[in-house]
Amino acid sequence: MSTNIQDYVEILNAEQYVQVEKLAEHARHGITPKVRGEVWLYLLKVLSADKTSEITSIISMNSLYQSLESDLPSDLQILLTKTALAHHARRFHQPTYAGLISSITAESSRGSNNSKTSAQSAGNGLKMNTTPAQPFDQGNNGAGSWMGNEPSSSSNRSRGSTVASQSRPSGSTSQGHSRDPSGRVHVLEQFSSTASQRSTDHPTDKSERSERSERVERQDRVQRQDWIERTNVGPVDDGTTTLRSQVSRFLPPPPTTPPTRQAYLSTLIEVFGKYHNSQRAKGKDRETRRLSSGLDDTEANWVYLATPFICCLSRPTAIYLGFEKLAERMESFPPLPSQLASLLLLVRQALPELFSFFEDEQVPYVQVAMGWLKSLLSREMWLGDVLRLWDAYLASTDMFALHCYVCVAVLATCKETLEELDGSEVKLMLMDLPPLDVDRLLQDAASLRVSFPLPVPAADDDA
Repeated sequence: MSTNIQDYVEILNAEQYVQVEKLAEHARHGITPKVRGEVWLYLLKVLSADKTSEITSIISMNSLYQSLESDLPSDLQILLTKTALAHHARRFHQPTYAGLISSITAESSRGSNNSKTSAQSAGNGLKMNTTPAQPFDQGNNGAGSWMGNEPSSSSNRSRGSTVASQSRPSGSTSQGHSRDPSGRVHVLEQFSSTASQRSTDHPTDKSERSERSERVERQDRVQRQDWIERTNVGPVDDGTTTLRSQVSRFLPPPPTTPPTRQAYLSTLIEVFGKYHNSQRAKGKDRETRRLSSGLDDTEANWVYLATPFICCLSRPTAIYLGFEKLAERMESFPPLPSQLASLLLLVRQALPELFSFFEDEQVPYVQVAMGWLKSLLSREMWLGDVLRLWDAYLASTDMFALHCYVCVAVLATCKETLEELDGSEVKLMLMDLPPLDVDRLLQDAASLRVSFPLPVPAADDDA
């Protein structure tokens, strides 16, 4: 089953109440890139399902964000900057998997069934650019080429040109404002086009100038009235106080090009500065985090967890709120030692031969498993795969259990290739995974869940 953009638009454009349960049901099968950021914020309960309180909620959240300090301690800023620069170079510059294993192993792995799946996924997943600021190849699914394609289905994969046409604006309406395939009119683009017209008009004749001014004003009125009719709200009041204008500023169209290194870094530092100060006000400083996890520099994982939000949201406020809610949800997981024990027990039960191989080859599987648990695979997977995977994660009522089964499904998919490597190469591959068929992973995870109940560590069971 796949879900197209119109299914989401019908739910999101509800006049009074957004059916989040139905959004979650659709999201499990993949979210179209055009609305992914907005759907994620509903699934994370950042946006209220009750449309009557949406404007109040958005204004309150934006005011709170603006009131937060954004200063970071120097040592924490250095850690986050170093991590962000490395992650940007790896995920937005070029693929890195090709050099991780020998060419001989790569050739043999391409002949395996698992590698065929990976190759197919590569064709439908993340496409890297040689420079961060280079525009995307619009012929290859537009925004989907770096943010993940349309929800996968055989029909979508076979008609890239149709998907590409859905991924970019379809032109201008008779009133002159741009419209995306969902039929939504972007208020910021709508009024900025009028402003641009004013700035480029330089008539020399007074009467001509007066005529043009009247014409622009008439066009303004037509646009505003059209906006009111389409959104069923009251007067625009200069575009600053209505529900839809607030939502447009909070959720403008998603990014269509990868962030430059400077833009990526500045956004993360601003978001993390405000998050750090927000957490410190709640009594959760760096020392508290270190004691609770037993690990140093856990904040480095913030970079990996926030990057998917940067891929589908354009405003730092929205990125911050999405990241904050995800962090809160992860705090509901069992303690990290219990998470680790559950995952390793599950691997031992489901893949006993591979687990023995890890032990024989002295693979640091504990270190790898810790990384997978702390980053939700956002560090190790290609970004296109991460976005599709997180569609299912955020729609799940038990994200931790689903994540454990997905981790085992990843190992099962890569099993044949992994067994041809030595211990150090296994570690490199597991810390930087090849492109994967995420839909197949989720199907395998569901099958594993039926066959192998999630193990509960003895200490947790006694508690």
